[in-house]
Amino acid sequence: MLLRFLFSAIGLLVASYLVSGIQHGPFLDLVAVAVLLGALNATLGLLLKFMALVPMACSFGCLSLFINGLVFWFAGWIATNLGLGFRVAGFWAGFFGALVSSAVATVLEVIFMGRGGGGPQQEGPRTIKQIN
Repeated sequence: MLLRFLFSAIGLLVASYLVSGIQHGPFLDLVAVAVLLGALNATLGLLLKFMALVPMACSFGCLSLFINGLVFWFAGWIATNLGLGFRVAGFWAGFFGALVSSAVATVLEVIFMGRGGGGPQQEGPRTIKQIN
């Protein structure tokens, strides 16, 4: 879990360099924002996605990108009010920042933790001979 927060913080760092409208402070603040963003995605993001379940299904999940951008923008607002060195200028900065940071974090997770995310290795389906 600590590695995932570290990868997310690195993703936030890369997003702040690639997306205009996102500013960052010290790396420790980015780790704190990564934890905040994880908590917001687990609560507010999940609630918004549940409330928008039908429109999300009709848009083939594209509404999920919009919700992720809103949560990212909100995380930037909370981080600014908490005095952390992270600021998101607007919705579009949040939208593209969420895309970039999640892509970077996912790539780092696959490289360093493998496809399974660091958990136990998945075995293939068991054959009848193994069951009996």
